[in-house]
Amino acid sequence: MSVVSLPRRDVVVPRSQPSPTRTRVRPSTRVAPTPTTRRETRTRHAHSRGRLASISVLKKSVAIVVLAVVVSLFGSMLETNRQVQLHQLQSQVLQGQSAYAAQVGSLSNLSTPSEVVSQANALHLVNPTSVAQVPATSLDAILPLPKFSGYAPVTSRTTR
Repeated sequence: MSVVSLPRRDVVVPRSQPSPTRTRVRPSTRVAPTPTTRRETRTRHAHSRGRLASISVLKKSVAIVVLAVVVSLFGSMLETNRQVQLHQLQSQVLQGQSAYAAQVGSLSNLSTPSEVVSQANALHLVNPTSVAQVPATSLDAILPLPKFSGYAPVTSRTTR
């Protein structure tokens, strides 16, 4: 702790008397500060430094490194937990997609022509003799005119 000494005025001018200039006389030698003992300064510093100042620098640096490692591990644990949750959600989505695909497959099999005919036959709606598959043809191919087995005269409206 340093002691600052201000210059002393040797001449004191009372304020009641107006004077245009005030004179200051400075001493020619500096006044030495009062000596203090080292014991007093140490005890003052011990009280004024506080609790953290009394801990060594090595202990502070070790504490900072340990705190950084703990924070890093905590962040890593949170990230790992989130990855596990995402994996569980992804497996649930895959299970739902496979169940949907199985339902679509089973329902699309119900609408095939052979299934429709067999269900219609079970309900006695139609009495088919057989189910015939129509062969695939090109759209550019010219189809023959249909033949009718009735007695009404049919005139062709298409020309070939």
